[in-house]
This record gives sequence, C-alpha cells and structure tokens, in this order.
Amino acid sequence: MKKIFFLFLFANLFFAAMQFFLLTLHEREITTVSNAINQEEIILLPAVVPCIEWGNFSESDIESAETALQALDLNLPHRQALSAPLIQYRLHTTPFKDQQAAEREINKFRNMGIISYRITEQGLWFNAISFGEFADKQTAQILQKKLDAQEITDTIINQHMIRQKKFLFLEVSARNISDTTSELQPLTLQFPSSKLTQTTCERL
Repeated sequence: MKKIFFLFLFANLFFAAMQFFLLTLHEREITTVSNAINQEEIILLPAVVPCIEWGNFSESDIESAETALQALDLNLPHRQALSAPLIQYRLHTTPFKDQQAAEREINKFRNMGIISYRITEQGLWFNAISFGEFADKQTAQILQKKLDAQEITDTIINQHMIRQKKFLFLEVSARNISDTTSELQPLTLQFPSSKLTQTTCERL
C-alpha cells in the first residue's frame, strides 16, 4: 500500500514539475519574441535634422516669396516659421490734424531744401510726416540733430518691430544639402535682401 502511495506521490510531483518547466519555457519564448519585435520597432531618430533656411521676409513680402518658390517647381517639402523681428527706428513729426496741414508743413520743408519725407497714411501716427526708418537709433539721432539745427524741433524717434518670417526646407539629407542650396540660389537674385543658410531644424 505504501509503495502505491509513494508511486502516486512521485507521479504527481513529476507532473507538477513538467507543468512548471513547460510554463517557464513558454514564458521565455514569449519574452524572446517580444524583445525581438521591440528591437525592430523602436528606432531612435535624431532630434535635429539638416535643413535650409531662406529669409527673412516681412508679412507683406512672404506671399511674393512663396509664389517665386512655387515657380521653381522643385517640389521640396517646406514650411513657414517666425524669425527674429526686425527692430527699426522711425523719425517723424507729431501727427497733424489733417493732410492739408501736413502738406503746408511739407511746403516749408521744401523751401528749406529738405526733400526726403512722406506722410504717414494710417495707424497711430496718421498724418505725421516721416523722415525715414533706420536700423539703429544713433543714425536717427544724427538726422534729428540736423533737423533741430534747421529749427524743426518737434520730431520724435519711435522704435517699432516688424514681424518677419522665413522658409524651412526639411527632409534635406546631409549628402545633398549643397545641391539643394544651389537649386534655390535663383531666389536670392529675386529677393536680394534674403539669404539661404544651411542649418539644422528640430524634427517634426
């Protein structure tokens, strides 16, 4: 009777051990396959990629630049992005009550030999007489002193920012970035103040 009991116990232990072994083997196979799949699926892409910048353009010029780009028919993936704003200094008079008053003042300027000016036609300084816009404040101050010497003393230097945009040409490999830049070069002839720059951009 004892022999039968121990034989039955041994059989159960053997059966349980086989089940544990097969289960462990199956889990290892699943883990191995899963790791292989993950290694194939997870590909770390670089955070930045080679690209070309073309700019900068004011909002009034960006449409003309887009039209010129489309005319080249290069089919290059690109997008528009904001670039650093342009800071300028405008020298002008205080606004006159109407255009006729501004014109009378302009006649005085003509008699004094001052010929570079225009009447502001809209905005906060509507009907003010502008003597120009300058990239630095010092240049505006030099002209202001010349006007002061001619007894034109009510001028104001006003700083303002002009929003600018640029084009980013993406999906440009490091190998052909120079060729692509050469293909885009005619655009700088149409827009002499713009330039092409080889740089890197954040991946979308």
